[in-house]
Amino acid sequence: MNEWVVSLKAYLKPNLLQITLLGLLAGIPLGMIADPLNYWLSKSGIDRASIGLLSGVFLTYSFKALWAPLVDRIQIFKLKDIGQRKSWLLVAQTFSFIFLILIGLNDPKENFSLLVFCVFALAFFSATQDICIDALRIELVESKELGNSAAVYQFGYRIGAVYISQVLGLLIGGLVGYSLAYLTVALLFIALCILIYYKMPEPEREIRPYISVFSEPKNWFKDSFVEPVKDLYQRYQSEVLLLLLLIFFYRLSDVFLGPMAMPFYREIGFSETEVALVTNAFGALVTIVGVFAGGLLVHKWGLEINILYGAILTALTNLPFVYLNLLASDLDPTNEFRFLWVVIGMDNFTQGYVGTIAITFVSRVVSQSYTATQYAFLVLLGILPSRLVGMFSGYVVNDFGYHDFFLIASALGIPAILISYIVWKKKLIFSSG
Repeated sequence: MNEWVVSLKAYLKPNLLQITLLGLLAGIPLGMIADPLNYWLSKSGIDRASIGLLSGVFLTYSFKALWAPLVDRIQIFKLKDIGQRKSWLLVAQTFSFIFLILIGLNDPKENFSLLVFCVFALAFFSATQDICIDALRIELVESKELGNSAAVYQFGYRIGAVYISQVLGLLIGGLVGYSLAYLTVALLFIALCILIYYKMPEPEREIRPYISVFSEPKNWFKDSFVEPVKDLYQRYQSEVLLLLLLIFFYRLSDVFLGPMAMPFYREIGFSETEVALVTNAFGALVTIVGVFAGGLLVHKWGLEINILYGAILTALTNLPFVYLNLLASDLDPTNEFRFLWVVIGMDNFTQGYVGTIAITFVSRVVSQSYTATQYAFLVLLGILPSRLVGMFSGYVVNDFGYHDFFLIASALGIPAILISYIVWKKKLIFSSG
């Protein structure tokens, strides 16, 4: 019992509260290019295939590995005195604020190409913000606090992505219009950015000697790109492939289903208010329960067995969508609405639980010497294929319908179960160097 109490008290430490706020800031821009944008596009008459393809914007968050070494090693002129992490955070958040507003000023029916450009620009600067936040989330805590750090980050992320972006964004978008929705969220975002800028210290960390990209380009490239990969391989060697396969398949089922969720809800008759209150507001509460359950269970039972449980739950909780689709043909919409609560409850608890497990896992793998670069690199190699598959989810729905689509999404979770079982049976323990 005392172990549980100690674990719960750890969440109230100042450094973990700062990470909570960082998670909130990470969630806001990403949330605004997810559900509110997809519902807005569907409502504006944009076809499902185009919405599915636009989900490719999330590839930006995978490709951030390409410029993570710049964030890790290049000092921004005139801003370097405030710290490496805080200076890059300031630039990324300023441009994220600008493009949040610009998205809302476009009409999907009239300026779809310009809207797409603004969405990708927001994703780029939001991903740059995430490079800093991923590093800070690891550098501001001790190794034993990584599970707690992952949990509070997920908590803050869900508040930002769901309550601020998706619930508030959908409600304002449905009642007033999406221009005001994006403006409101942008103003909240920049206000919180100012707060974290003054409250958060630059973390103390192992800093390698600075190498100028201009005077020593070859040494800079080796230090920034080659050495982080070499360090990763040297520490894991024969287990590197298993590590990458686990990252790739672990969230594939959810990543594939995600882009079609909003079009599905709209097409079977749910309004923006119903979506905001059930799938977002209620769903976020359940997700938060799952987030902290993940942190506590990792503390109690260890990471490896929870990786397996998370993989099993991910595949199973996508199956109820099949029944929800069948209820859409029922003449009584009450049954459909009631079961939506059940579907969202199971799915979102699993998302929170699995999110904590996945973040803890990758956080343990990276080295303290190459935090931002290795974290982004692992996300790129592990998540990129999943995002590419998810881009074609709209075509699968068009060709096979929602019933078969949800069965396929669930089946995509089977490889993760098998790989997680191997990790558990081999008793592999990944830890940072």
